[in-house]
Amino acid sequence: MRNYLMALAASLMLVAGMAEAHGPSRQKTTQSVTLDATPEEVWAAVGNFADMSWFPGVASVDAPKGNTKDGTRTVVLEDGTALTQELTKYDEAKRLISWRWTADNIEVLPVTNFSTALAVKDEGGKALVELRGAYYRGFPNNDPPPELNDEAATAAVDAYYQTGIAALVERFGAAE
Repeated sequence: MRNYLMALAASLMLVAGMAEAHGPSRQKTTQSVTLDATPEEVWAAVGNFADMSWFPGVASVDAPKGNTKDGTRTVVLEDGTALTQELTKYDEAKRLISWRWTADNIEVLPVTNFSTALAVKDEGGKALVELRGAYYRGFPNNDPPPELNDEAATAAVDAYYQTGIAALVERFGAAE
């Protein structure tokens, strides 16, 4: 019996140690808005991988392959920061576009392995825009500093998406 209890205690300590070493979990967030425009009007503004003129702070975009899956774009922000992204899905019929950052930049967003899906859906003739993000926090190990933890990552991605949503509301108006 004593050997059994010692083995059980050793197993529990091993499992506890494994749980401690787990690291970050993938985070997800969704932001959405219904606009006072048709889905086709909004898709025309947001549905081109080579054009981010609708998003504030973007100075230029270079996407040599356009809306071709696995094509890349370089997004240059107004401050000169360049971000490289890869198109992972483009479905014009469903008005869905997805991309991922090919290199992390925790100064821009305190996240790693960041991907976005943008969908424009028909909500009674109005455009429902949905931005979904999946990412890991900016600090990959246990005990992250506050500015690189899960909460900071989600707050930053939500604010980033809200910047785009606010620009779309300004352009098209919010549906009532």
